[in-house]
Amino acid sequence: MIELKNINKTFNKNAENEVKALNEITIAFNPKEWTYIIGGNGSGKSTLLKIINQELTPDKGELLFNEYTKNDLFFVDQTTLKNLVPAMSIYENLIFGLRNEGIFPNLNFYTQKKYKQKIIDILKDFNLGLENRLDEQVRFLSGGEQQIIVAARILLSKTKILLMDEFTSSLDQKWAPFILQKLKNNVIANNIMVITVTHDFSQIESIGDRVIMLKNGRIIEDVKQNTFNFTTKSILNLFYEKQ
Repeated sequence: MIELKNINKTFNKNAENEVKALNEITIAFNPKEWTYIIGGNGSGKSTLLKIINQELTPDKGELLFNEYTKNDLFFVDQTTLKNLVPAMSIYENLIFGLRNEGIFPNLNFYTQKKYKQKIIDILKDFNLGLENRLDEQVRFLSGGEQQIIVAARILLSKTKILLMDEFTSSLDQKWAPFILQKLKNNVIANNIMVITVTHDFSQIESIGDRVIMLKNGRIIEDVKQNTFNFTTKSILNLFYEKQ
């Protein structure tokens, strides 16, 4: 598991605009568990995710990865193109996702047919013909198509911990559930830990195992599917009750 013990984070410390983003956060996350972090604006959701990703350092407290390492993390940013290299092709973006030992694969790795076929097979699943456009630069794809390339990168990776910040926010109602279900199947099959921030409570009903609610940098609710009826209505009611 990943453990956070007494995590605190303050921005603009000792200034007039000081913000206590996280206040004494103590929590543990488990493999194969899909956890949603919800809360109002400024509640500390993204800050918590960035601390787990080691993008931010807490002012106080401990972050324990136990058997995990930084290399086991896969972070998906809310801004789609931050997860891709816009000037590179679909194939280049995905072949790099398969290579965990360095940023650039060697020529032998890059040209192996088995890896190209793996990429083609995953893209075929989305039924958009992207497997026939492997040489196209991702900057010329639509926003939804770019998100699908990011999803394919996740599916091709060997990550053990998946962190997502509003990953499906730019997807329509057709693609968001489809992609999330594919990721969920991958999570179960490979014992992956997922921690994701969302404002879309409808996702939680079909995919979530656990919901952590933040307010003013503190955890105010921590509920699991086996103890709480995860419906869009029940999550909304809980959210408004606590705000």
